[in-house]
Amino acid sequence: MPFNMAEEDDPVLHEIDVFISKSLADKLYLLQYPVRPGRMTYDDVDILAARVKPVQKKVEIEATINTRSPHYARSKGEQIALNVDGAFGSSSDSMYSSDKMDKQVLTSVSTGEKSGRYAAGIFKDGELHLTPLNAIIQMRPSFSYLDRADLKIKSEVGPAGDGGESSQDEEEEVKPVTVKFAQQESEEAKARRMASFNYLQKKQQEEAWQPLNYHSISSGRAESERLQLYAGKGDELSEFQLQPGEYLQALMPETDQAKEEMPAMPSNVLSLIQLRTMPLQDQVKTLLTNAKVIRFSQLLALLPQGVDATAVLRSLQQVAVLVQGCWVVKSEILYPKEATSPHSGVSAEHLCRGRDYVMWRFTQSRHVTRKDIASIVKLPAEDVKDILEQISHIRVNCGWEFLFTYDLDFTCRYPDIVQRQKMLWEAKYQGLAKLLKIPKEHDKKFKDKEPPISPGEKPARRRRNSSRSSTGTRRKRTLSGRSLSDYSDAEMDAIKQDLENHDDFSSRKEEPMEVSSSKLSNFNGTLEVTPDSNCDTTKGENSSDSPEFKLEILNFVKEKLNTRFVVSASELQRLFQMHLAQSPPGQILATGVSDKMLEESALKVGGVLLQNQWPPNSQQEPIYALPKTGDKLDPARGVLLNYFTSSHKINRKQFMKLVEEQCGLTLSEQDTKLLLKDYCGQKGNSWMLKGTIPAT
Repeated sequence: MPFNMAEEDDPVLHEIDVFISKSLADKLYLLQYPVRPGRMTYDDVDILAARVKPVQKKVEIEATINTRSPHYARSKGEQIALNVDGAFGSSSDSMYSSDKMDKQVLTSVSTGEKSGRYAAGIFKDGELHLTPLNAIIQMRPSFSYLDRADLKIKSEVGPAGDGGESSQDEEEEVKPVTVKFAQQESEEAKARRMASFNYLQKKQQEEAWQPLNYHSISSGRAESERLQLYAGKGDELSEFQLQPGEYLQALMPETDQAKEEMPAMPSNVLSLIQLRTMPLQDQVKTLLTNAKVIRFSQLLALLPQGVDATAVLRSLQQVAVLVQGCWVVKSEILYPKEATSPHSGVSAEHLCRGRDYVMWRFTQSRHVTRKDIASIVKLPAEDVKDILEQISHIRVNCGWEFLFTYDLDFTCRYPDIVQRQKMLWEAKYQGLAKLLKIPKEHDKKFKDKEPPISPGEKPARRRRNSSRSSTGTRRKRTLSGRSLSDYSDAEMDAIKQDLENHDDFSSRKEEPMEVSSSKLSNFNGTLEVTPDSNCDTTKGENSSDSPEFKLEILNFVKEKLNTRFVVSASELQRLFQMHLAQSPPGQILATGVSDKMLEESALKVGGVLLQNQWPPNSQQEPIYALPKTGDKLDPARGVLLNYFTSSHKINRKQFMKLVEEQCGLTLSEQDTKLLLKDYCGQKGNSWMLKGTIPAT
């Protein structure tokens, strides 16, 4: 007989009518007292005054202190009152009404919670009445009386400190006046100023306090106000008269309201939630503006999963330029025409010109020095340092080194983009040379200079030979400009062996090859070549054959399998790209890890390749799972994974029954949920293997 699986698994026991009251919707505050035990309420405490700042949603309450309590420190109370008010009765604006500290002020502190998500509820006669909260605040004691005591002491000491020697007849000393002109404030500087403590404090002080009347919890006015928490019979419950989509939109509105509530953030603070709402081109631009320098693999990891790489590259070339295989945001994006330097007031045009020259220098060399840069760009030292810090870091005895190692993987995959960017840099340099008046000898100096060795590379041994051989003939040179005689015998054997292993070497050996900044470190020396479409990043690196390299991959895959239990091939690749994005420059895995390496490592660390069933119209891919963890639930794990070879979904009771039949093991509810959550995701009332759940 057919039955409803949903009703069997999770039947409805009781239905409750829900009503929304709007009488106090824009006035209801939830006050919390985190520093006071729950048993010690303020119900029996006399409240002297209360006030509110509605815009800031800030509340202050003045409450009396029982000075006759055995727990009250009388001497401390008298000392505080004396420091704040002076002798009792000596001032008309005294804070305390006696010679002791007889009251305290409670000031609200925001909890950071969005009040629109919470409501106060009352359950009565089988009905639930909800009233949305306007604010959630915590009331804590205020110590502003200490500031008042300090001001009183300073006012008393100030005149006495002059010793009576000041004279109005004395001529005041003439002092020079410095005139400063206000500079145009950039957007970044404005955001920092508006997020500063002084600015926020000033804005808070501008709003005036509004006095309130306090009514105790047992008063008639309080009782009548509580009645407004119930929805009236005539209230229009418009939320429940909407279509399902409109109602969901009303419950979770878009980010327009959130943007109004959020304070101004500095430009280097980026919300990934807001990022997802932007078009792809704006996402790329925002990420580049915040990161300044990024690898293509890192960018893909930050963008939504499944985004088209071709579309990303198209957007990328509009806002960034290629430097050493990495993407650097364009200068005109960082420095719009109307912007000026926050340090010196230099115009955006000069900043762009100087930054472009720095980026061009990094296309020629791994390292630059600030002195050389400053001698050409003619910018203030602070601006030069600011530009260098965006795309490089300082290295002892080397100067400023480019932020990331050369991205050989990107240059091998997209040689046409690399060539196009090279042509753009050549054209840009011609314009910079004219604007900055760069001498030709300076140009040649850096174009012919061999790039320094990257971090992690071993310096090649060189033989000290004369500039000419004994026969007087000219020495042959490699592509990096080094003489063949400068290589050791071992280096020459390695170079010959590598060249013989190239399939197309015999057909290309007569063709000239360009020199670029990509390095193939499979030689003890450094051979400079331009990457082409046939290069393989997994074969050209010595580190990929090292035990440390293989162990690093195994540790990464093992850690992901032990924490996720099930991972698809695409998810494993995405996790690896995120791992690289979070790793420091020079990480050993950045030299090149193929998808095949990751999948083989998943099998070596104890994972299995599942032959699972897939939902209809789903995109299939390899899925790896961890079948054993060494505890008593391993047989149940085997049953679960084996079941997915014949079906793509399972329910909780069905799984418990299969385990009992096949293993003789009775699973508890807690163990059942634990196993299903480890290996599956819930879709309605069924559980599906992770990686096979269709996107909604």
